[in-house]
Amino acid sequence: MTEIPESATVACRVPAPTDPLYDPADVRRLFDRMAASYDRMNIVLSLGFSALWRRQLLGLVPAAGSPRTVLDLMSGRGETWAEIERRFPQAEITAVDFSAQMMTQAQVRSHARFGGRVRLREEDALAGTTQDATVDVVVSAYGLKTLDAAQLERLASEVVRTLRPGGSFAFIDVTEPGCRALRFLYRTHLRWIVPLAGILLLSNPTEYRMLHRYLAGFGDGSRAVEAFRSEAGLRVEVRRHFFGCAMSISGRRI
Repeated sequence: MTEIPESATVACRVPAPTDPLYDPADVRRLFDRMAASYDRMNIVLSLGFSALWRRQLLGLVPAAGSPRTVLDLMSGRGETWAEIERRFPQAEITAVDFSAQMMTQAQVRSHARFGGRVRLREEDALAGTTQDATVDVVVSAYGLKTLDAAQLERLASEVVRTLRPGGSFAFIDVTEPGCRALRFLYRTHLRWIVPLAGILLLSNPTEYRMLHRYLAGFGDGSRAVEAFRSEAGLRVEVRRHFFGCAMSISGRRI
């Protein structure tokens, strides 16, 4: 079932970010503009590892217990759904994203590849509309870097609130590697190769230069780790992928 409310966004109930880079309205507009080419650009951005990391993301969630409900936050065009369904073929998937254009693309994917089974909610992932303790699994790919410290804290608290006791969560995002030489190569890739690919794919390269700014702000992901580890209701594990080019945060609600 597909459910997209008439209102494009439910207001985020966190303090306005001090850095305009993380203003939800600006982030939403950015992803609206990138929606048409985001699948392909994700591959470029991640050095071709995006699909592998999505698979590893779902591998962090225990298959035991047959989860009935999976919540995909900051779901974009629905690129993670195939891995969710492969891991949990009987689960009900609900996808949340506040970009109207991403949701339009996601609706097409839901009907074309999933028979319209994915429930879509066009709203801010921090809006707090999911009922307490009603979700078995929360996952998200590549959205953490667009949140500041306060927003990440709110996200972690939402994971605690919405998961059933014993429920699992897993998040993954690109990060800056610790090795200085590799970090230089990665920054060069994001600063020059990614915008060039944006031109070749008929997308405005300005948007993809913004992704470099988000990655530079996110760094090694330590602010996200701190936000999740500060939640007493979560048991948290952190893993680095491909020499630190990505990081995952996973675990379960105690």
